[in-house]
Amino acid sequence: MSLTDFIFGRPLATSQERAEQIGPAAGIPIFGLDAISSAGYGPEAALTLLLPLAALGVAYIVPIIGCIVVLLAIVYFSYLQTIKAYPGGGGSYTVAHENLGESASLLAAAALMIDYILTAAVGISAGVGALVSAVPRLRSWSISGTCCRP
Repeated sequence: MSLTDFIFGRPLATSQERAEQIGPAAGIPIFGLDAISSAGYGPEAALTLLLPLAALGVAYIVPIIGCIVVLLAIVYFSYLQTIKAYPGGGGSYTVAHENLGESASLLAAAALMIDYILTAAVGISAGVGALVSAVPRLRSWSISGTCCRP
């Protein structure tokens, strides 16, 4: 077994590929969380970091929001181009594989896997934070609580 097969797994046979695909009914809730979490938790995280700066931090929030809006516009127009170029469906792996080669496509796939794992982690921690703020008695059960007893 080669090192790449050990890290990424063996390539799927063409007959096995169809079984690994998910449809829109499952894909939208799974992959939609990424965009929702970025839109929901990003501004909160920016404000949390700028809070210690008090009034000075407020002056930085507008440029930060401007950068986020520009980035979202770039992503939007990039997705439009990808949809036109790959009307049958083409994610980051497919686009990178056809245009940049196998190494770039594996890098894109690995980056997406890490992104989805971190998105789930951020979603869970935000949910815990919301529960603790709604029910302060739960703070001792959270990792950031003053007492971490079960």
